[in-house]
Amino acid sequence: MHLKNGAKIAIIGGGPAGSFFAHFALMHAKRLGIKVSVTIFEKKCFDKKGAPGCNMSAGVLSESLLDKLTEQHIHLPPSCIQQEIEGYFLQVPEYGIPLHYPYPPHKTRIAAVFRGSGPRFANRDVSNSFDYFLLEHAQNVGADVVLHPIINIEIPKNPNDLIKLTYGEGASKGEYTADLVVGAFGVNSDTPLELNKLGFGYTPPKTVRTCIMDIYPTRTINDALYGNNIYVFSLGLKFIKFASFIPKGEFLTICLVGKKDMDKAQLNTFMNQPKIQKMIPEGWADPKKRCICFPNIPVNHARHPYTNRLVIIGDAGISRTYKNGIDSAFTTAQLAAKTAFERGVSEKDFEEGYFKPAERLLGRDNIYGGIILMANDIISRQKHVVSSHIKYMSEHPDTWETRWMNEVLWNTVTGNATYKDIFLKSIHPRLLLSLFSVTLRSIAKKSQTC
Repeated sequence: MHLKNGAKIAIIGGGPAGSFFAHFALMHAKRLGIKVSVTIFEKKCFDKKGAPGCNMSAGVLSESLLDKLTEQHIHLPPSCIQQEIEGYFLQVPEYGIPLHYPYPPHKTRIAAVFRGSGPRFANRDVSNSFDYFLLEHAQNVGADVVLHPIINIEIPKNPNDLIKLTYGEGASKGEYTADLVVGAFGVNSDTPLELNKLGFGYTPPKTVRTCIMDIYPTRTINDALYGNNIYVFSLGLKFIKFASFIPKGEFLTICLVGKKDMDKAQLNTFMNQPKIQKMIPEGWADPKKRCICFPNIPVNHARHPYTNRLVIIGDAGISRTYKNGIDSAFTTAQLAAKTAFERGVSEKDFEEGYFKPAERLLGRDNIYGGIILMANDIISRQKHVVSSHIKYMSEHPDTWETRWMNEVLWNTVTGNATYKDIFLKSIHPRLLLSLFSVTLRSIAKKSQTC
């Protein structure tokens, strides 16, 4: 089962995973000297403000992703970038410390973007949406885009027969038969549940509901409060895994990931923390100047996200837990496209060429990520211990221990290293011994003052 000249490829979802797959598919077809038809089906308009155009994401592009885009000659225009991020700031209950790129003199490249054309309350289109830019790139390299949802998928029993899709409604309703269907719809779509019913073994990833809120503090206030830094909070709250403030020019994106599904009550509890109240602009609760959504993110990967002539990529397939969803979309799209054109489009082809390599690259690394996050949950609740470590880093910026901890923390918040590498660095014997000594001295000093 191979893609031949004249083959038709249908991509369900025009977000990063779908656009990346279109890019790689057309690149492979050109290299092989064959012509294929690539059609992307997407129900959202990414040039719209608020929910109609937003793909519900924090909107931080890592340096590794920006490098990959450059290598593929996908050049992000300045109009897409809301703000260039220079560093991170870690805030714990009593102290805060800036985190910097651990390998000078290189200057890091991190970009804050919107996935749609800005929050619903914005009085103008604030930028070119990142997702709109990628979808436009896919069109420029030869893909067609149909702005209608897929409403039915028929997978034939005979693998030699094509898959039939039904899209749109009413007068716009139509059918499309495809040699290959690529599921790039994400975990916030209803499509994963529908595919689960088709009986080829697909089980969607488990998810947790997060919270993303955009507010409008103005550029002057953002610059005064945050500069060009993303603020990351570890306040020891039982219901929060991590939280971040991401400045985006005139706007601020607040992201909360909980241990269970987030809701407005938990959002308000977090925002009313004394430490947060000191760091948040007044008027943040004004419903006319905020935009809130509660998107799902995967906490594990799907089972069997492939069958004959169909493959599921992005976070509805397999991605890095809690981090770098767009990077994972790039990686899975690249692997799946390479498999389709160099091996074939059978179930066995996708198992061997796409899923097993993705599982080795992302799935196994997520095991280390789970250990790191579990340890962070335990340690962050020991507020005095965490504060003593951050205080040591602040007071001794040039020591080996501080440089090593900065590297661990930087790679943790940015996702620049694998979870395995972060884990191994975090259990370095010299570091553990030093932190143990710092903790003992801090406990002893505190007991003397009581």
